Amino acid sequence: AIYARDALAKAIYDRLFTWLVLRLNTSLKSQDSRKNNVMGILDIYGFEVFGKNTFEQLCINFCNEKLQQLFIELTLKSEQEEYFKEGIEWQHIEYFDNKVICDLIEERHKGIIALMDEECLRPGDPNDTTLLAKMNRNLSNHKHYLSHPKADIQTQKIMGRNEFRLLHYAGPVTYNINTFIEKNNDLLFRDLREAMSESKNPIVQELFPVQEQESKRRPDTAITQFKNSLNNLMSILMNKHPSYVRCIKPNDTKSPG
Repeated sequence: AIYARDALAKAIYDRLFTWLVLRLNTSLKSQDSRKNNVMGILDIYGFEVFGKNTFEQLCINFCNEKLQQLFIELTLKSEQEEYFKEGIEWQHIEYFDNKVICDLIEERHKGIIALMDEECLRPGDPNDTTLLAKMNRNLSNHKHYLSHPKADIQTQKIMGRNEFRLLHYAGPVTYNINTFIEKNNDLLFRDLREAMSESKNPIVQELFPVQEQESKRRPDTAITQFKNSLNNLMSILMNKHPSYVRCIKPNDTKSPG
């Protein structure tokens, strides 16, 4: 009952947020069909590294890896190719191509997302411990993935057995595996969706359309939805001409001096 209540509360919140974004986008859209110039602002704060990092930080840091990859593609790589093509004298800049980390997270059948979804959807009793064991088995040879068994003695002293570490381009981040399965596999029971679609509240009705109940397809997991949304954003950004506004990140203690 508690699981069902929480899943329903999260679903209503999530769908209401999406509904609100769509409403805003519709109201801001130009009514003149001849005009299709668009300017967008993408705010990138940067990596999240807390004392305890979990599912949400993995999503945020994955997003930053993808944006960094895009930044490399659109600026350093294309600029250097342009200079090379035109024979301009120029000192080559070494840069870290973080495609290797993006692949570690999202590669089909092999990456962390694929392993997580596989574990969430398998029969039996999948849990965070079995997920971490699967990741350790499959990713132990990857140079950007570190688990407790693979770590040296010094690292093992500060790294828990329920943690794994990714060596991101911005630095290493240690993630705690607890709640990964629950947060990723937050499936809403069909009867709850049906009840919501029959709500007297018109907005709730709109959030849970009847057509959705007719689909027999299993809903995507949370991280797959996130990945699809992120890849959609990437394809939009690839077709734009970027300009950059550099901001100064405050210090971790957020104090002067």
